[in-house]
Amino acid sequence: MEISLTKLWVFLFLLLFVGGCVEGPQPRLVSLMGTQIYQNQQPNLLWPQLQRIGLMVHSDPTGPGAAPAISPAFLETLRRRTEEFLTKRCMISSVVPIAFPSSTQPAQLQQELIARGQEHGISHLLLVILSSREYAGPVTLGEDRMMTQMSGTTFENMALAEVALLDLADYAVTFDLPGSATETLEILDAPIGEGMPSRAESLDILRAQAGQQALDHSLNFLGKRCHGVREKTAFTHVTGNFQTGDRVRNPGPSDGS
Repeated sequence: MEISLTKLWVFLFLLLFVGGCVEGPQPRLVSLMGTQIYQNQQPNLLWPQLQRIGLMVHSDPTGPGAAPAISPAFLETLRRRTEEFLTKRCMISSVVPIAFPSSTQPAQLQQELIARGQEHGISHLLLVILSSREYAGPVTLGEDRMMTQMSGTTFENMALAEVALLDLADYAVTFDLPGSATETLEILDAPIGEGMPSRAESLDILRAQAGQQALDHSLNFLGKRCHGVREKTAFTHVTGNFQTGDRVRNPGPSDGS
């Protein structure tokens, strides 16, 4: 059987394309909350007039091939960022922080969240589930014309933010607004002095920065729902920001990597 040159090139292109694809994190909302959150979902609902809302921000590291969770300190910054968005953009007077329940069973989690809603007098809960995957590979740092070039590692973090409004009365998601982002970090393998963040600290910053970018995409979608008639401009106000720069170079092996 003869294969034309054109078909051969197409085959090779597809092989290289598929082989070079990097898979992002798998959605975690249904895995954590259960399929019941979509069973009573009604399409084309308007954003409810809320003066008080619950807010639960969770970084999940349990998905297939998932990167470690964002540290509590950086996660708190993202929670404050979301809270400020809700009060300034969605005109919600009171935002009640809700910690992610310790139970991993969707049925028990449902009972606990409904109980917390009744305890705090909230009818709706904004869920923010952050997850990511991370890929690493060797890289040479330094310009080609420089006499000294140093070996390092490049990390790519692909983040997913799942933002959903949960009606606690029906235990149903009324809005599901995912956002994604990718951030890259280059780290020297050899130490270059004191005062630089460790490899573990740099990777934590990378995950927080990618999560922040993904969250901002979701919040922009949310803004069109909750306050789109009054204000159609994108959300730009920032409360706390993670500075990674184009390249973060650090001593490297201090975390045992």
